[in-house]
Order: sequence, then structure tokens, then C-alpha cells
Amino acid sequence: MKLQPLNPNLERPDVLRDKHRYGIWFGVFLGFGFAFFTWGVDSYILSTHNGLQPWLKFIIGAAICMAVGGVTGWLSARANKSLYSVLFWLAAGSVFAWLTVNLPLVILPKAMSIMEPQTSGLLDYTYYDDFGRRVLVAYTWLGIFIMIAGLLQIPMSDSAVFSTSFFGKLGPIFMSLVLMAIAGTIVDNGLINEPLRTPTVSIDNTLRFIVDNRGKEVDSAEARRMHTGAFRAIDDSVTPQYKLIVSGYDNLLGDIDILVRFERDWAECKVVYNQPISCKVLDVSP
Repeated sequence: MKLQPLNPNLERPDVLRDKHRYGIWFGVFLGFGFAFFTWGVDSYILSTHNGLQPWLKFIIGAAICMAVGGVTGWLSARANKSLYSVLFWLAAGSVFAWLTVNLPLVILPKAMSIMEPQTSGLLDYTYYDDFGRRVLVAYTWLGIFIMIAGLLQIPMSDSAVFSTSFFGKLGPIFMSLVLMAIAGTIVDNGLINEPLRTPTVSIDNTLRFIVDNRGKEVDSAEARRMHTGAFRAIDDSVTPQYKLIVSGYDNLLGDIDILVRFERDWAECKVVYNQPISCKVLDVSP
């Protein structure tokens, strides 16, 4: 005897189409949420500190994660089993984890050379052997939250499809955004973004100080606190308008080089554990 489903409405063709469509949107928003909290916040901070093409990383990451998320959500809805959904999302999580390291260190410099051709040859982004461990750490943290999302997608989506309220339909999507907010924030602060972002902010703060106080009497203690001595060699090149981007780093992400594009010249500044050390003017062909 063939068993009938407990709720025959769940097997209607129109309901199945709605569930598959909802699965796509669930995945798209989950992917966007991860991208926003992993690279979007980082991009916003860099945009307020004169970053060069600060939103490029987020745009690339969001496009990839939303595409992967949409396909994964659709596959999970098609399978209609929480176990398969968890497996699909864990597979998607491996892509997300790979991107947390490879997007800023491998993909971004290639994209930047297209958007800003003058940076070609100036960005020395080395992929060290131990960076693979950072991908594993990212996957470990991300896997916890993405597994929860995969586990809850099917039962929550079933109720959302039949819900007649706005909040009922958005409940699963909101849940996925909360989970990705936690995961993305952990990844942003603990792996690649923050160690590369803070030196950029440090250089920007000192350059702003130099520009704002040019021609004024500055307290020597305040000047030392702002590390203005590190910029003495490029003082004639400093202009009010400039853009910043990381140009190099060591395997511990403690020794960072920051490329500065002024109105006339290019310069490179060394930052060791967020303290500006020295700067030099670069000979860059126009």
C-alpha cells in the first residue's frame, strides 16, 4: 500500500513551485547576508578612510555568494529533506570559507589591476602556505551557523509558503540574515579583513592629521602620538586628496605595506602592528 503524504497540499505542483522559488530567495538572501557582514562592513569602513575602490571586494563577494546561495537554496528545496539541505549548505559554506581568504588576497588584486591599471606591479599579494589554515578556521566557524540554516530551511520554508502574513513569509529569511550576521562578523574581525583594514585606517588618520595641521604649530607629543615622523620623507608629496590600498603583507599579517595615491605621486608606507614606521615615494610611470 502506497503511503499518502501527511499534508497532501505540500505535494501540489503549484506549492512545489512556490517552495522551490522560496528556496532560491532564501539562499540569495543568505548569501547576501554573509557577503554584507563579511565584506560590506569592511568596504564601508574603507570608504570612510579614503580606500581605493573600497566597494569592489563587496560587489564581487556578494555576486558570488548570492549565486551560490540561490542554487543551494533551490537544490535544498528540490530535495525537500533537512539532511540533504544541511549537506548542500555545508558544501556552499566551503565556497564561502574559501572566499574569505582568496577574495581579498587573490581575486581582488587581479580585479584591481583591471579597474586601476596603474596598480599593476605595485600590489605584492603573496599567498602563504599557512593561509590554508585560515580557510579551515573560517569554515569551522561558518559551518556551525550555515548548518543551522540548512537544518531549518525546509521546515521554516514550508510554513512560510503557506503564511498569509508579511512577517510569516520573511521569518526564515530574517533568521538566515541573523545567522550570517554572526558568522560574517566573526570572519571579518578574526581572519583577513581586520588585520588589513586597521593599518589602512591608521595611515589615513595620520595623513588627515598632517593635512589638517599643515602650516600650524603642532604639539610635539601629539605629533609623536600620530607618528608624523614616518611621513617626513614624503612630506612634499602629501596632498589633501589621496587613496589607500594594501600593497603587501607578511605571513602573520602584522607587517603591512600601504600604497598611497596622491594627486601627483605614489608612495608606499610600512605599518608594523598598526604603527606607521616609514614611507617612501615610488617611481610610477603615468
